[in-house]
Amino acid sequence: MKVLLTGATGFLGRHVAEDLLSHGIAVRALVRDRRAKLPTGAEAIETRFDNPTELDTVVRGVDAVLHLAGKVSRDPKDTSEMYWLHVEATRMLLGSMERAGVRKLVLASTSGTLALNDREGYVSTERDQPPFPIIGKFPYYLSKLYQEQEVLRWDSAEKIDAVVLHPSLCLGPGDERLSSTDDVLKLLLGRVPAATSGTMAFVDVRDAAPAFRFALEKGKRGERYLLNGANMSVRSFAERVATAGGVSPPALKMSDRLAVFSAKVLDGVYRSVDRIPPIDPVSVEMSRYNWGCSSEKAEKALGFHARDPQSTIRDTVRYLEERGLYRRV
Repeated sequence: MKVLLTGATGFLGRHVAEDLLSHGIAVRALVRDRRAKLPTGAEAIETRFDNPTELDTVVRGVDAVLHLAGKVSRDPKDTSEMYWLHVEATRMLLGSMERAGVRKLVLASTSGTLALNDREGYVSTERDQPPFPIIGKFPYYLSKLYQEQEVLRWDSAEKIDAVVLHPSLCLGPGDERLSSTDDVLKLLLGRVPAATSGTMAFVDVRDAAPAFRFALEKGKRGERYLLNGANMSVRSFAERVATAGGVSPPALKMSDRLAVFSAKVLDGVYRSVDRIPPIDPVSVEMSRYNWGCSSEKAEKALGFHARDPQSTIRDTVRYLEERGLYRRV
C-alpha cells in the first residue's frame, strides 16, 4: 500500500510517517522543500497546493491520502493564512484526488471542533454539534471546522471516502516547532502566573499516530473519531507539569474573567512599548473553557489506546529539558 502524506514534517506528521513505514506502508510526503527532514524511507515530493498540475502528479499512483498539513496559531493575524491552508488548499487536494481517481482520505482535524464548551464536567463525544458561538472566537478552530465540513460534503456527494480524526492537544517528545507543547514550556518557565478553572484534554502523539493507520484499515466512511488520552482541570495539569519539571506551579488562583482581563491589560502594556508579552490573552481565554472529550468510539471501532497521561507529561518535560529549552533548578 502507498499513501500520500501531507504535513509529514510536523509534530504529528513525523510520528504518523514513522508508524506507517514501520508497518510496511510506503509513504510519499508532500513537502515545500525537498531538503526537509523526513523519516528514513519516506519519499519526498516538493510541490505546492496551488500548483494543480504538479499536485495531480503527486496524488496519482497512491492508494490513499492522509491530510495533516496545517498551521496551528493563536494569533489573529494568521487568520487568512489558516483559512487558505485549511480550506482552500484542501479543496485543491480534493480536486486532484478526484482527477487521479483516489478515493480514500483520512483528515486530521482537532477535538476543538467538537469538544469545546462552557459546561463544567461535560464530556463531549462525536454526537455533539460544533460549538459555533465559542469556536468563532478562535480562528484556528473555525478554519479547521470549515475544512472538515468541506471534506464531509465531498464524502456525502460520494466523490471520496473520508474519515476524520479529532486528536486533542498532542503532547509527548519530538515537537521541534513547539506547535503543541509551548504551553508546557511556559508552565516550566513560570510564564503562567495563574490557573483558570477550565478543563483541558490531551493525547500522547505516539498514541494518536497509529490511529491514522487504524483509520485506513478500519475507519468507516463519513465517520468522525475523537482521539484523547486524558481530561483534567487546568490547575491539575499545571501541578502535574510542575511536579515533573521540578518547578513551582502557578501560585495564583483567580476568576476566569479576572484572568482574561489581566492578560489583555498586560498584553496592551507590553505591546505599547514594542515588547512581546509573556502571557498570551488568547491562550488564557481558551483555558477557561471545557475541552473534555471521550475517545470511546475510536477505542471500540479503531483499536485506539492511550497510555498513562502522567508518562506523557513526564516525557514531554524530559524532551523540552533535553533540548535545553528550560533548566531544572
